[in-house]
Amino acid sequence: MKVKSRDIAISSIFAAAYAITSYFPISVYIGGEALITANVMILPLIAYVLDFPYAILTAFIGALAMYFTNTSIAPVYGPFTLLIPVLGVFFGNLTKKSSVAAIPWIAFGAASYYLYSGGTPLYLSLHVFEVVINLLSLRLERLRTINCCVSTTISELIAMDLGNLFLMEFPSFLWTIILPLAIYERAVAVASSFILIKGLERIAKS
Repeated sequence: MKVKSRDIAISSIFAAAYAITSYFPISVYIGGEALITANVMILPLIAYVLDFPYAILTAFIGALAMYFTNTSIAPVYGPFTLLIPVLGVFFGNLTKKSSVAAIPWIAFGAASYYLYSGGTPLYLSLHVFEVVINLLSLRLERLRTINCCVSTTISELIAMDLGNLFLMEFPSFLWTIILPLAIYERAVAVASSFILIKGLERIAKS
């Protein structure tokens, strides 16, 4: 891979944006001393705009900054924090080449939730929604951007859910409380990142 100064500069900007927005809460974190912050809006930009290696590196650097400053979700997940945005970007970025690339990860997350959470089955609607978008984008090219945004945000959520299941051991009743907040957070992330991506595309064309 040929390293380009332009790619490094863009990666640095996005990593800094991810770290800075981790200070701005958009929702509460149910189950621990943490916050869901505006960095969820930046993650789909990283996945969509950057090529795969730069996207992964950017997400990791942003996660490192979040971890060492103990912001956003870092107080709850500790070192596992480093994997959460990376996994979101990993599968989100892959959907640029194959619209259904995230489905194995979605299936793993859904199966883990179903088998180990004891929580409301309605929570699986988030997984179903992503699969539907993935499949629709196979036929509808105009959904390519929104598919990347949805895949990134839900894939990140699945990584968080795995931490909730196996590290935090959330009680079953908590998932019913989390569901509306998760829908709100992911909707904000998808809508905001989609608008930002389209804005950047217009600027690039002008």
